[in-house]
Amino acid sequence: MGTLAFQGSIKWWVLRHRLHHRFTDTDHDPYSAAKGFWFSHMGWIFTKPYYPRLKLIDASDLNADRVVVFQHNHYVILALFSGIVLPTCIAAIWGDALGGFLYAGVFGRALVWHSTFCINSFAHWAGDQLYSNEISARGNLLLAIMTNGEGYHNFHHEFPKDYRNGYNLSDYDPSKWVIWLFHNFTNQVTSVCRVPDNEVRKARSNMMLFEAQREREGCDWGVDPKTLPIMAYDEFQEKVKNEGKEWLIIDDFVLNVENFKTSHPGGSKLLENYYGKDSTKAFHGGLNNHTKAARTMMAMFRIAKIEKREPEL
Repeated sequence: MGTLAFQGSIKWWVLRHRLHHRFTDTDHDPYSAAKGFWFSHMGWIFTKPYYPRLKLIDASDLNADRVVVFQHNHYVILALFSGIVLPTCIAAIWGDALGGFLYAGVFGRALVWHSTFCINSFAHWAGDQLYSNEISARGNLLLAIMTNGEGYHNFHHEFPKDYRNGYNLSDYDPSKWVIWLFHNFTNQVTSVCRVPDNEVRKARSNMMLFEAQREREGCDWGVDPKTLPIMAYDEFQEKVKNEGKEWLIIDDFVLNVENFKTSHPGGSKLLENYYGKDSTKAFHGGLNNHTKAARTMMAMFRIAKIEKREPEL
């Protein structure tokens, strides 16, 4: 049935697929996304193939499989018969041989081609990278729907021997369920490879850390405390009393809350009561147990570091 795809024999396809995985995004990748979207989609078809490292790919298992060898030796005849002749003959039964030839034959093959080509192009261009960002492979639900699960390409490249593309139960990957059924209830699939969950979790954790770090780098965390000027406590009080500064102290830092007071959840009056004072105890549970978000926001208002004193309630 694989000949229906018109995508080369099993042996031809597998060898190039293994080469693609071994040298992804390099000049030795037959469908390298690094050469552009068009090339990875189908431009590679129109270039003279030269794969000097194809000889490094092990083909012993393919050569030992009688079905693979038979299909490879008779591929052209099998492909033309199953993909063109058979659909035409079936449609001829109800008098629409031309429709069978055009729609079930030619159009059907083109549709299957481009569904597969989209994995080489779109799945290396658009989508999420949940397990690795070292190569261009991505995961894409739309492509998964189009290709019966192959759209979860990032997982496939990170764990290429795993029979699944969609790791999670909720991932749309009917292909893995078909393989699972054949493995568990027939003798057609004698063994499957399943990566330990711990390894998948580690890969996901590494990407979550990377994503979190990138998110943190895009945030404004306020002035580095080490660069803040030192302010005497008497100077702090003098600025508040004589110049009307709307300042208070939390954790030995002088905070300017002038632009925040109207947004304060507890009201501006509460803040005004602590102008010129050390409100550390009040902030840390004396009057309210502030959230982590509040403590993080508080750091944005720091303008100086002050000499240490006993905090006031």
